[in-house]
Amino acid sequence: MELTKYNKLEKLGFIFWTKKKDTEIGFQSYLIGESVVALFSSESSEISLNESERFIKSVACFLNEDAVEISIEELTKEDIAMIFRFECPKIEILEEYDIKILSYPSIKDICSTSSSKEEFFMKFKEDLIS
Repeated sequence: MELTKYNKLEKLGFIFWTKKKDTEIGFQSYLIGESVVALFSSESSEISLNESERFIKSVACFLNEDAVEISIEELTKEDIAMIFRFECPKIEILEEYDIKILSYPSIKDICSTSSSKEEFFMKFKEDLIS
């Protein structure tokens, strides 16, 4: 039986790991710029974490900002000005704060076709203006 490159490197002592998903809460969170948080469900998403991350980074690029994966627990309510939820369950503590929360369909639905991406970014732009 032939070993894969991954198995050969493992035998040489290299250790590999994947990004830890927040399974207890069930969502991934990204900080966009200094005060915008993007949340999406890590359980219901049927697209890979890399595709989701690429989408979040395209949203950040649209806003002329950078995106960094974070743990929502690291932030205080003063740190957050706006939240983008992509088919993410409501988080009660965030609902109590006076933070603008914009809800959108799942990243999978948005990325399913180029027209749905266009529709999303048009609505997204409108939401940012209002």
